[in-house]
Amino acid sequence: MFELPNGTPVNETISVEDGVLQPFAHGSISTYAGRRKTPVGHRIVRGGRIVGYLAESDEKNVILGGADAKHALETLESEQKVRHMATAYTLAGLGGLAELIPEAFVHQADRQGLKSRTNAVERLLARDLSTVIRTLCEHTTVRGAMAIDSGMLIDHVGDLPGLGEEERLASELHELITNMGGSSLHDGWGMTGQSHWTLHTESGALLLATSGEISLAVWTERDANHARLLSSASIALEGEIVAVGAHGAKMPEGFTLRDGRGGPDAVISMLKAGLDEEVTGHVQAGSSSKAVSLVLSKGVPVALWAPAFQTEEEAMMALTEAKRKVRLIRFPAGTIVSAKSGTVEAFTLSGFIANLSTVRTRSEARQASLKAILDDLLGFEAGLETLQKARSKMKFKSDGADIAEPLPVMRDEAVSAVDAGLRRKLEKSEQTVDELNKAKAVLESQVKALEKKKDAAQIVAREATESRTENTTALEEAHAQLNSMQVEMAQARSQWEEAESRAERLVRRVNELEHQVSQRAAELAKAIGDAESSAELQAMIEELSLKEAELKANLAEGSDRLGTIRKQSEDEERRLRVLSEQVNTSRERHARAQADLLEAQEQVHVSNMELDAARTEEKHARQRTEEDRLRRAEDEARRANVQAELRELMDERRQVLRELGDLGARRGHAEAELASLVDKATSLADAHEEALADIHEAERLRARLAEEPLAQALLDDNTTFQGLGPVLERLEHARGLGYSVTMLDRAVERALQVIQGTVDHVAATPRHLLSSEVMTLLERQVPQTAGAVRGLARWSVQQRLEQQLGETVNHVVVDLEHLLEDFDRSITMLRRIRNVLEQVERLGAPSHEVHALLANCQRPEALPTLALGTRKLIQVALDDIYLEADQRDAGEAIGLEETARVLEELITQLDASGLTDGRPKGMMWDFQRDGLLPFERESIPAQQRIPVNDTMLGEMEPNLIQVEESGIEPSSVVDTVDDEGWSPLPPPAEEEGSEETLVVHSGERTSVDLEDERAQLEAELARLDAERGHRTSHADVAPVPKADSALADLESRLSDVEF
Repeated sequence: MFELPNGTPVNETISVEDGVLQPFAHGSISTYAGRRKTPVGHRIVRGGRIVGYLAESDEKNVILGGADAKHALETLESEQKVRHMATAYTLAGLGGLAELIPEAFVHQADRQGLKSRTNAVERLLARDLSTVIRTLCEHTTVRGAMAIDSGMLIDHVGDLPGLGEEERLASELHELITNMGGSSLHDGWGMTGQSHWTLHTESGALLLATSGEISLAVWTERDANHARLLSSASIALEGEIVAVGAHGAKMPEGFTLRDGRGGPDAVISMLKAGLDEEVTGHVQAGSSSKAVSLVLSKGVPVALWAPAFQTEEEAMMALTEAKRKVRLIRFPAGTIVSAKSGTVEAFTLSGFIANLSTVRTRSEARQASLKAILDDLLGFEAGLETLQKARSKMKFKSDGADIAEPLPVMRDEAVSAVDAGLRRKLEKSEQTVDELNKAKAVLESQVKALEKKKDAAQIVAREATESRTENTTALEEAHAQLNSMQVEMAQARSQWEEAESRAERLVRRVNELEHQVSQRAAELAKAIGDAESSAELQAMIEELSLKEAELKANLAEGSDRLGTIRKQSEDEERRLRVLSEQVNTSRERHARAQADLLEAQEQVHVSNMELDAARTEEKHARQRTEEDRLRRAEDEARRANVQAELRELMDERRQVLRELGDLGARRGHAEAELASLVDKATSLADAHEEALADIHEAERLRARLAEEPLAQALLDDNTTFQGLGPVLERLEHARGLGYSVTMLDRAVERALQVIQGTVDHVAATPRHLLSSEVMTLLERQVPQTAGAVRGLARWSVQQRLEQQLGETVNHVVVDLEHLLEDFDRSITMLRRIRNVLEQVERLGAPSHEVHALLANCQRPEALPTLALGTRKLIQVALDDIYLEADQRDAGEAIGLEETARVLEELITQLDASGLTDGRPKGMMWDFQRDGLLPFERESIPAQQRIPVNDTMLGEMEPNLIQVEESGIEPSSVVDTVDDEGWSPLPPPAEEEGSEETLVVHSGERTSVDLEDERAQLEAELARLDAERGHRTSHADVAPVPKADSALADLESRLSDVEF
């Protein structure tokens, strides 16, 4: 038996009797027998009640659950001495435990409402669908299964309805699931997440599970428990899911929730935040190629991703490095993470807790502190992980659906699904046995044939062995003869060599003797001097030489005869070998022919046996065909009878339908009359309700108008606000020019704040002087005095509105007009600066700096800084031209002088505008600096002014965009100038291509002058338009009041109400 996760220990007395509430809400009670350190069973507690049981079974790796486990635990506790240990869980923890062991619950209704961290259906359908359906079909209660993706059949296993029509069945099921609209039904019913449907019939049940476009259809026996099927299959296939980050793949981009410096404490802080928010993402340390990520699934670590490191210790050292930046990142919705998302294969929660508490410290107190914090955070999840690994190795006994206990009739049907499944498997097993028996008969015949082949092969092998023995004997005799002949040949060769050596020695001896004889003869001839004796000696020498020649001839003839004998012996030896090889080849051919003959006979015998078996099968097939024909004839007769009965039933149905039609028509007339009456009643009720609502609204308005003098005064006289009409039209016109109107928007907001402050001040006086209690007392005692007081308060408010509020609005309108005039002048100046920058760019100024300034030509609030930057850019270009002119001849210097003159004119124009002195003059620029309207600055004391919002001043600061790219500092001022009017110049840069000159042609000068004149003309026209608009807006001192449509509508509605 596996152990359950550790929670909060319960030290109170535990009683496991039926009907007794436990002293804790949710948790588990483990039972230990004797001195065993491992439990023998568990009880699951929810709401103080024991709702689930687990117990050991007699079989190995089999666990009892539910009612069977309860009976086993009670039996064990009655026979042995046991002790109980209780642990309390949270409701979410109990939900995670129930997801792993759903078989423990006696009634599956007790699992409802438990929050689960993951969805078994989504986790199951994220794996290989073929493996999923094969795992499901291993259960006894499953007939067949089918996997569908967008209406297409992926795979199917087992017995499915409609043999050979799996594609059509998949299409129909997909259409059924689509029409059911699972997501819309869940939203309408108040449920979220993917789930499954179960369709029950008399003959079986159908399980439909879907996730996105993937669907799963499982045909089971009646009363099968579908929730247990899905849960057990999901747990059995844990680890086969395809998740992000698998095999070292890059982590997807996500949303950063938190970031900070690294270290163990920072990682623990990120884990706490991830658990609180149930983040599915990762805690990333570092951002380079050596980054390390701790993958989280709803805040719980599931994997460690560190492709640059080999071991878990190195990865943990990098994760807790203080120099790294740690970020908590959430993955996009729908991202799947699992234990395969990391590169560290041996990652576990318990190992992670141990490594994180010891990786950066050697202090035992520090390690114990970190260990306690991590146990509080992840101790329960670590226990669930250990339980999941132990659970995947165990199996629960399958049983039926939950049956209500008070119905004894249903008790025998609790295992009906298992009985039906076993019956179906028994039929399939009998068919398999029949097929195996037939295959066995065929195999036996083949075995007999093979045995005969074996005997024939043994005979052939025996004959081959005998012939091999004879050939070996003959070969040995031939080798013996060859050896004797070689010995004789060696002896003859040795004799011949001895004779040859002897002959050589004799020849040498004869030569020596001849030489000696010739010398002696010469000596004797000299001594004697007799010619006759020398002639005899010479004759003797000739005779000896003839004998020597004869001896040499005999020797040569003997050597020739010896060579001939040697060649004859070699030829005889070669002929003997050829004959022995021919004899062996003939014997092998004979043995092969006998083996082929035996094999052919065996094949003929096997073919005859197969023919007999085919004839037997044909006979059985004819018998089955005849039985099928008879059965079909009976079915046709039954079908004819059924069709006749069906026709009679259809006739009766037509009559009944006709009568129902008549009744329906009468009912329709009655319903129409009733509907008309209901409509009339509804319309009358609506009219009555609207009348009551109008009366209540009139009473409320009457009370409000009687109590609010300010509202009456505003309703009676609203002509004060009509002066804002032309200003608003000019504001809309300015907004349509395409320039930034941030400063105008802020000015309007400030004007509204001033007006609102005035209105609040006007309305505050009568409220402070006349309280509701005083007015109520006056109305009760002296009604005439109360009316007079109310009229006096109204007159006072109206007078203050006509004087103070009207004056304030007039001043605000005038200030807004002045700001609009400054805004028009700033737009004209922006256009001129744009023309100046375009000219400077054509003269050869750096394009990136010019483009950076041109990007700000649509922002009037940046005009002072833009003018400073433009003047500095022109001054730099002018200094470069002066330096270049000093290095050129007279002709080129004249062209550069004309260019310098144009640039000096541009600087003069900018200086004349007053924007380059660092503090431009004008109402709009004063408003940009302090956020106050001119009316406030001149008429309202400082202590009575409304505070200016710092955010508004920050939005109006004259900052340039793209300052980093342009390289121009907004706060920079004009370079310092000495007493003689000279300013220091930077040293010239030695660059290639410095010989390029800035020569301006006469046509370009003409275009520059024309553009300058056009800009001046546009500025003058804008000024005249502004003055004309100001005159027309102030022409009528007392404007004609316009009819207020809202007030007229209110008076018409209240005309029948008496105050």
